[in-house]
Amino acid sequence: MPQGVAAHVEEAEPPHEPEAATCPVAWCPICIAVGAVQPVAPELIEHLLKAGTEMFLAFRSIVEQRGDDLTGRRAAEPVRLEKIDIG
Repeated sequence: MPQGVAAHVEEAEPPHEPEAATCPVAWCPICIAVGAVQPVAPELIEHLLKAGTEMFLAFRSIVEQRGDDLTGRRAAEPVRLEKIDIG
């Protein structure tokens, strides 16, 4: 090999690993949560996401019910409660 080619091959940088993304906000709750669950098993993350979805659906129904109470509207059908055993 000519000297110029050998020197160029030796100077080639090894591929570098992707850098971790950083958030410009100091105490961003989303970035803190993502950073905390990165080393955790995917099954746990899936379970937490499902639980979070259920929690937000419950909050949504509470807000909708409160909005109906404030506007004077009532649901067309009576509210039916169901007991769910957890555990």
